[in-house]
Amino acid sequence: MMAETKKPVMRVIRNLARSGGTLVGKCIGCMDGVTLISEIHPADLKTTNPMMQAGKWFGLIGKKDMLRWKVRPPSVAQFVSLCDARARERGQTLVLRDWSHVDYIGVPVMQPKHGFMLRDAIEAVYDVRCAVTTRHPIDQYLSLIQLGVVQPHLVFEKYCEGCLRFAEFAEGNGFHRYEDFTKDPDAVLRGLCDDLDLEFDAGYRDKWHAYTTITGDTVPSLGRGSQKKEIVHMPRKEVDGALVERFRANGDYQRACAIMGYEP
Repeated sequence: MMAETKKPVMRVIRNLARSGGTLVGKCIGCMDGVTLISEIHPADLKTTNPMMQAGKWFGLIGKKDMLRWKVRPPSVAQFVSLCDARARERGQTLVLRDWSHVDYIGVPVMQPKHGFMLRDAIEAVYDVRCAVTTRHPIDQYLSLIQLGVVQPHLVFEKYCEGCLRFAEFAEGNGFHRYEDFTKDPDAVLRGLCDDLDLEFDAGYRDKWHAYTTITGDTVPSLGRGSQKKEIVHMPRKEVDGALVERFRANGDYQRACAIMGYEP
């Protein structure tokens, strides 16, 4: 009997939209030896354009690849495999930041299926290692409804259900809270690097704020901390009392908070 071939490792970061994932991604993406492709999801390869990221930002794919793919588009596994091979040739480690919003909140791309579609797409080729970050659901919601493409489609109860299902995934995988990251970035980043089997590079402190090859919260008006050069803990925005009570009356929200260790 032939010995089973060991799969190579693919490292994936998961977080919901408006939960600090771009900031965390900047810190990891700027570390020496890391190439980070952001917000990749099999259901939508156009909005965040991972192929543009791989080609224009990182030079992992070229014109010949793009011409070939115009005739026959690659699967996600084929795309990731080529990027991984090219990164390894340069002594770089490829890290994928999953677009988990599509899996758990979904709108406006699709109705959420509460799964891990990126892992499903690549697990035949890779052993997937995952690092997860979370944020308090209320803070996340207050930021999410600022997005004009999301807010009209966002159903409150569906949002709470998505938060619970993501919290359940985080519980099974292990997770790090964004609030803890803003208070002690080094400690949380070391934990994330351990989860991903990456070498922690303390030099990120001097580089993250100048890191621009990333998708997400890069528009100054969308995030209070998006243009800061220091990682700081920011208090919650003022919340309407009726909204807080609506959250507290929702069982999915209560269970999500309990799982992630947040005060409801």
